[in-house]
Amino acid sequence: IQFFIKLTLLFFYSSAVFSQNKLDQSNTHYSQSAYGGVGLIVMPTARFHEDGEFLFGVSTEVPFNRLYSKMQFLPWAEAVVRYTEGTFIAYNPGSKQTWKDKGLDLKFRLLKEDKYTPELALGLRDIGGTGAYASEFLVASKLVNNFDITLGLGWGGLGGIDHLNNIIGWIDEDRKERGGYSERGGRISLERLFSGENTSIFGGIEYFSNIPDLSFKFEYDTSD
Repeated sequence: IQFFIKLTLLFFYSSAVFSQNKLDQSNTHYSQSAYGGVGLIVMPTARFHEDGEFLFGVSTEVPFNRLYSKMQFLPWAEAVVRYTEGTFIAYNPGSKQTWKDKGLDLKFRLLKEDKYTPELALGLRDIGGTGAYASEFLVASKLVNNFDITLGLGWGGLGGIDHLNNIIGWIDEDRKERGGYSERGGRISLERLFSGENTSIFGGIEYFSNIPDLSFKFEYDTSD
């Protein structure tokens, strides 16, 4: 472990010393999170892929396995359809089949990054499923040299840490309780959007190395 830490530190140092140019953001390839959308490890970011990009992917995050498909419908709209297997519980009591869940995620760009302002996005996770992963978020990302810095606010599944009382609840008392779940899913529950007791502050950093397609991710996960 000590050898790995030293090697990693050496890599960061050498990248900083020998880098002659700032990272060209137009050539930056942002990767997916374990949930399928562009993001960090499990946390979302405000980043998007090129218009029209379509992909399939798989991820495993014990005890969950995921199969997903992502589509960049428009430059400012990302959609993810995801199928999740939970290996820790049966689909029904006494069943040999593992637990399954399907969901739909949407993310919309609200503000495009420029020299002084970050990219800003609004996201809805698992809006069409059972609500097992239902979350909403407002997130900003800013590229500073080779570091892409992300900071966001999360509700629902992303609001698992009691940082703030639900700030939407200051306006709408009904949003202070999380509701609108469905055992079988298949419907969009508007009443649960941005609801719950807590609003959590999440964030992270992605470092893009000078080796093409190699980056390092670090995040603060507020998932429930």
